[in-house]
Amino acid sequence: MLHARLGKSPGAGIVFAFLGLSAPLPAQAVFTGRTISDSTKQPIPGVEVVLEKPATRVESDAQGQFRVGGIPWGIQTALIRKIGYRPVRLRLMVAGDDTVNVDILLEATGVELEPIEVTVSTAPRGMEDFARRRIAGFGRFFDSKDLRRAEPRRLADFLFGLPGVRVVNRGVRAVLVSSRNNCPMAIWLNGVQLSGPGRRTTQDINEFSVSQLEGIEVYAGSADTPAELMGSGGGSCGTVALWTRRGG
Repeated sequence: MLHARLGKSPGAGIVFAFLGLSAPLPAQAVFTGRTISDSTKQPIPGVEVVLEKPATRVESDAQGQFRVGGIPWGIQTALIRKIGYRPVRLRLMVAGDDTVNVDILLEATGVELEPIEVTVSTAPRGMEDFARRRIAGFGRFFDSKDLRRAEPRRLADFLFGLPGVRVVNRGVRAVLVSSRNNCPMAIWLNGVQLSGPGRRTTQDINEFSVSQLEGIEVYAGSADTPAELMGSGGGSCGTVALWTRRGG
């Protein structure tokens, strides 16, 4: 279960609540939370929670709690509102079948105002880009559930046989090569490029164990490689992005 706490923000933005990172279609998420007065910190009953897709309307109960289930994969918009309080608009980026639990602080007001737009991420720390690119639908993605099931395999063994990927053993080192262009794939770690076309060295992929990783992105060529991962080689030889496990 993922948790966040939403309130007033000094600047305009949009709420991004990343729900899970766990499964492809037809995964569905659950959105739960409490509506609370920002001044008294007491629960507010009867607050409307309205989702656009699918069209859903629920109200918070006497304890200010609400629950919306069956939220499908993709980007959703929710509006939290009650007469006498400034509304809050959320954008939910649903990438799996997890649950997000949010405390929403509502500001009492005597006049009608535009919804407050704040920013929050409930994706695992550092994994926001992973979630965003996974929803875009390009490449292959492996999340923590996939990786925990694969322990204690070597990373080269885990990636062996994926479309567009060839594992080449060079002595004690294992290098990933594009099976399309026979050139070294670009390797990224936590958003930083380690190796790839145009670099002097290639990365031994077995320096990383499956147990160390939280997520893996695999792009077979430039056609599906996101612009921010093009790096020095332009994505022509394919790209593998690794995300390490982090505490907190």
